[in-house]
Amino acid sequence: MNFNYEEIYKKYLKKKQNLVFNKEEIVTRLKQKFKAEEFSKAEILDLPRDEHFDYEKIFLCLKICDKDVLKKVFLPHELKFHEEQRQDNRRYPLKKSNRKKNWLDYNYNQMIIDEHEGRRIDIVLESKDGHHVSECKVKARCDYLDGYINALMVGAKLVHETGEYEEDINDYYFQFYLENLEKYKMLD
Repeated sequence: MNFNYEEIYKKYLKKKQNLVFNKEEIVTRLKQKFKAEEFSKAEILDLPRDEHFDYEKIFLCLKICDKDVLKKVFLPHELKFHEEQRQDNRRYPLKKSNRKKNWLDYNYNQMIIDEHEGRRIDIVLESKDGHHVSECKVKARCDYLDGYINALMVGAKLVHETGEYEEDINDYYFQFYLENLEKYKMLD
């Protein structure tokens, strides 16, 4: 898909103030659009060591498990990856001796398998200021959700100057944001 960044940028400037979403608005959109459900961050056992986040600032984890929603959000290359993972897991199943006896560990292992095989998408949301999403991670291969969440959270970062980049039409990351605004029809 080719994008005319000059044209998108003009639309962006007109809508800029309407593109700042607080964390509650983002969560509501994710729950409604993707049938996302909350779960405890404690279930993601490696999350306290994840350098991407300040663990104490993670305010919510969401999971998407609805089969109809998953069918709509995964792209062909992601579906191919999931099929490859299913085949690998059938050929080389997790040995009983390697399975954790603790139910939390077992559930975590199953969560990862479900993510890799396309039965689940997990989303981790952080808020450093308590009002806006400062960081997000989609714990599955899902470009659609990565782009959608980017379109929801970058506006606040730009307005509050907490982002890693500025409104520069030649900046790759800002272009990615503009592309997502256009793709998800947030500038209409």
